[in-house]
Amino acid sequence: MKDNRLQKLLWVQSLILIGGTVFAWTKLLTQFDTFYSTYGTLFRFRDCVIPNPLATACFYGSLAFVVALVWSVVVLKIPTEIRARRLRNFLLFCVLFAGSVVSYEVADFYKLLPNGGIPISCTPGANPLVTPCFYGMLFFIASFVTAIFATRRLRTTISEV
Repeated sequence: MKDNRLQKLLWVQSLILIGGTVFAWTKLLTQFDTFYSTYGTLFRFRDCVIPNPLATACFYGSLAFVVALVWSVVVLKIPTEIRARRLRNFLLFCVLFAGSVVSYEVADFYKLLPNGGIPISCTPGANPLVTPCFYGMLFFIASFVTAIFATRRLRTTISEV
C-alpha cells in the first residue's frame, strides 16, 4: 500500500534539504573564492583577517547538508522507519549544531565572551540574524520538523499493513 501523504512529506523534506544545500554551498564557495583571492592559498589558518572557510562552522554545516540530503533521498526511495528515525536524529543534531553556532555568534556580537572568543563564524561582527548560519539553522529546523511528521506517518503506515 502506497501512502501519498508520506511520499509528499518525504519529497518536501528532500526539497528543503536541496534548498539548504544550495544555499550553504553557494555561501561557502563565495567564501573560498574571497579567501583564496586574498591569501593565494586555502591552507592558511593563522593571522587571517578573513576567516579560512575550512576552519568555520559554515564548512561543517555545508557538509552536514550534503549528508542529510543524500540520506533523505535514500529514505525517499526506500522508506523504512529505522532510516527515517536515524535521519530525524541526525537532523536534530544539525539543528543543535547550528543553534549552538548562532548562540555563539550572538554572544560574540554582543561582546559576552571573555577576550573576544575564538572566531568560528564565516561573518565575524555581523548581526547573527543575517548570517548564513542563522539561515542554515532555519533550513535544518524545517527539515527536522518535516522528518518528525514523516517518521510518524511512516510508523502509522507500517502498523496499518
